[in-house]
Amino acid sequence: MITKYNGFLLERLKFEIFSILEGHIYATTDFIMKLKSLNKIGGKVGQISEQILDVIESQQWFSDSKIKQNYFDLVDSEDMIGFINQSKLKNIEDDVYDNPELPFTMSGRGEIKIGKIVNYICSLRGISITDSEREEFVNAWKSSTEVSTIQFKLVSGEDIAKYYDGDKYYSGIGTLGSSCMRDEGKKIFKIYTENADKVKLLIYVDVDDKIHGRALVWKVKKSPCESKYFMDRVYTNRDSDINRFKQFADTEGWFYKKNISSQDNDSVRFVYKGQEIAGEVKLKLNGDFGNFPYLDTMCFLSKDKDSLSNLSDKKCYYLHSLYGDRERCEDCYGGITLDNYGTLCSNCSSGHQTLKKMGIETKWNKKS
Repeated sequence: MITKYNGFLLERLKFEIFSILEGHIYATTDFIMKLKSLNKIGGKVGQISEQILDVIESQQWFSDSKIKQNYFDLVDSEDMIGFINQSKLKNIEDDVYDNPELPFTMSGRGEIKIGKIVNYICSLRGISITDSEREEFVNAWKSSTEVSTIQFKLVSGEDIAKYYDGDKYYSGIGTLGSSCMRDEGKKIFKIYTENADKVKLLIYVDVDDKIHGRALVWKVKKSPCESKYFMDRVYTNRDSDINRFKQFADTEGWFYKKNISSQDNDSVRFVYKGQEIAGEVKLKLNGDFGNFPYLDTMCFLSKDKDSLSNLSDKKCYYLHSLYGDRERCEDCYGGITLDNYGTLCSNCSSGHQTLKKMGIETKWNKKS
């Protein structure tokens, strides 16, 4: 299935390109929202805030040799900023691919005064500021009592289609900004909007009704754990917010994907109550649909089109199309019977093979 393979290659290529360049400055949503509040002050404080914001939000590229501190976040101290040394990221590229929020949560993060960060980021752009201008900004930063007004909301029905619309995104960056479903019409989301009792959308939304992240939440019939609620792949403008979604899921008692990706071998790996689990996830659907969105995990539609699963079945449909289609595997048309070499169809077998390697058998990966 070319569409599926190309999607995987594109995702991996994007990661490798950014790993090579490593020339962007990243920050958490809290950090950015505080800068935006200072930007409203105007004057030199507003100008400095605007410059720092633009460096981060425009994803301006700098020579890797110039990047010393990165992945900034707020800390408890009013005049300090959390960061990680760029040099510490060189040997964990594969880990960051599986856990993109890692630079914001890994051990070894340090703290630095906000005044030094102002000098550092402005110098990257070749902008010089005076001591008095920096002091004015630091005092404004320390006195700011801005509290993040971004919150989680769980929406359903027509609101799911509403918040898939790219016009509702805070920005066009990150996995959220580049989502293949951001510009699709409402009819492609009917599988969500007409199953309000089975699927909801968790959004991370600000006071302007712009979302910074989203994740589908499924009420499932079959689960690898006691929880019947599964949080699917998280899409965000900033990787740091992925961990917020995971924390929210933990609080709600949901299980969620271990690795935030659309690869099939990740579709059976989950986390529940801090422990890794694996297995099949399945739910029943209401209604019959002519168009289907691209589904990351629950991508196998039964032959009767009345249930979704993270594992394939005979004559099932594969919902990894960007054009609203339901597809059949080119080699086995959804069947996953073993061939003479003991392997499964490469287009639909990854999840079964992963479970088998983990010692978990399904009716399709048992030895013949």
